[in-house]
Amino acid sequence: MKKMIALLLLIFNGLLFAQNDRFIYELKYKRDSVSAEITKENYYLDITKDDVAYYNRLYYIRDSIFTATGMHGFQGFKLTSFLTKKLNSSLYENYEYIGDVNFYKIEEPVHLDWKISNDTKMINELKVQKAEIYFGGRNWTAWFTPEIPLSYGPYKFNGLPGLITEMYDDKKNYIFKLVKSEKIPENYESYNVKEFRKGAIPTNYKKLSTLKLELYKDPFKYVFNGKLSIPEGKKLLLDDGTILSKDELKPAEKREREKIRSFNNPIELDKAVKYPN
Repeated sequence: MKKMIALLLLIFNGLLFAQNDRFIYELKYKRDSVSAEITKENYYLDITKDDVAYYNRLYYIRDSIFTATGMHGFQGFKLTSFLTKKLNSSLYENYEYIGDVNFYKIEEPVHLDWKISNDTKMINELKVQKAEIYFGGRNWTAWFTPEIPLSYGPYKFNGLPGLITEMYDDKKNYIFKLVKSEKIPENYESYNVKEFRKGAIPTNYKKLSTLKLELYKDPFKYVFNGKLSIPEGKKLLLDDGTILSKDELKPAEKREREKIRSFNNPIELDKAVKYPN
């Protein structure tokens, strides 16, 4: 970690920032806010001279496999939501995946009203400064470093005079930590993010909530209405690792609804869907 930070400082002192840089964040979060179970994933923040993209590491692995073999997918891959924006724009494009064959796209400006403190500390070999904000129904604390003059961080968090290296909400439901940085090769292309952006259906949060409620009522509707097919002899792999044949879907609906209700702890808590009991 210390070697990584030292290299990071050399890169930025060399004025090479904002030219194809990738920052990798470890995210620990609770899918169920009343459970002690923690999920851990890595997310990539890619910053180029034109765009910013924030996505799950699974997309990077899928891209790497496609580049090496020409084949899509791998065991354990799953579709997850991601974000993109133009570098000098406040407009974020949110690509939401809720279980359909398509992504849904929501465009929104994100302006954050930070309260910057004089508190500082050292994280590894970086001097970081404290900032706080109320965003998405949660109180957040961020530690950013002016030594890396990029005004970005994980998810939609932006606008500070330095890169965010650590961030968490006051309930510790979400904890982000910068764990690595690297240069993005000039010829790198995120095939999957590009592909899923193409077919995304424009919507808004109200309509998206309605779609989620419909999915709650009929958890496997995309299989039964033919939008998502299960080939003969194959089974459906759910996010929690459960494997079901088509004949097992109807009996599993009640348990799936219970799971949807409990896994309702998004980063932006004020956008959580109010599911019926």
